[in-house]
Amino acid sequence: MRFFIGFAAALMSFATVTANAEPVVGLYQVREELISQESEVRDAGLQQAFTTLMQRLTGRKDAAQAAELATYQADPQSLISRYGYDGNTLIVNFDPQSVQSALRAAKLPLWGANRPLVLAWWLVDDAQGVRLASDGQQLATDVQNAGQYYGVPTRLPIGDLDEQLLASADVLNQDGAQQIRQAAQRYNADAVLSVHEQTDGQTLQAQWQLWIGDERQQGQATAETQVALAQQIFSEVNQHLAERFAIKPGQGETFIVRVAAIDLERFVLMERLLEPFAAQLQEVTKDYAQWQVRSTAEQLRAQLALAHLKETALPAATAEPAPIDATGSDLAPQVSPAVTETNDQLLYFTW
Repeated sequence: MRFFIGFAAALMSFATVTANAEPVVGLYQVREELISQESEVRDAGLQQAFTTLMQRLTGRKDAAQAAELATYQADPQSLISRYGYDGNTLIVNFDPQSVQSALRAAKLPLWGANRPLVLAWWLVDDAQGVRLASDGQQLATDVQNAGQYYGVPTRLPIGDLDEQLLASADVLNQDGAQQIRQAAQRYNADAVLSVHEQTDGQTLQAQWQLWIGDERQQGQATAETQVALAQQIFSEVNQHLAERFAIKPGQGETFIVRVAAIDLERFVLMERLLEPFAAQLQEVTKDYAQWQVRSTAEQLRAQLALAHLKETALPAATAEPAPIDATGSDLAPQVSPAVTETNDQLLYFTW
């Protein structure tokens, strides 16, 4: 087992795994647009970057205002590894370990880097007609940047003829939403964000729906610019997704997660998916791998659904295969205490 884990760890940095969830690149880097590089403007920019990061990681819009974080809100530089400028864009890199320690001390939720992929089906309805935002357009860039700003992996449709034929104001009604969710299957997205944007004088308005499976969230937004509108919507999307996926400290109970049909690639995937739960690997056999985690059953199921794992009943009782011992000799494995199949805290998943 030690060899297996060591080999898997060596591959985790570059292995390609078959799941929709995507690790967020630059999760602890925040970019803030400033009007100048003056010190007062910079200090305000650092504070705003901290506020943005706190929502990005917790899903709570007011997380930075927590009393336990007051010192960091006033001056976040002790959490910053470095910062610099690209023109008047302030680029702030936070230290992940320091930030996570601060969140744990404040007992705030923490949303890991592996997050559901969202397909943004964004319709603009104006004097030029109704059109679908697709890759390569400026609007698509604004939407993807807004997703990045709030830590939401975002993809836009390619906008081929079949998709353009679905570009109508019916995007939010029941039939339209169903058609779009079906069309989105080609992108292997975990969630679908449908947006209907309109212009009212100098103001942009939008209604939106977020679908995760058959669960729907909805809302509306108003802003003066396209960038501000996209950020406002993704702020809400961040909050809804984090409510489902962010790990809440002190909540839940201890579970045993057993996953069948594990190979090296799937083992790497499971280690990534279970990382936010501080999972402890217990057993690896030829039939399954098993971890101990602390969480709620609902959060575990939501997280593992990102890899299309299916929860099933345990197979009919059979002799437990001897697990490979994590501490003894690899050549003479010993049987470690196994969780009995009647344990109601054991969740069994398979592909």
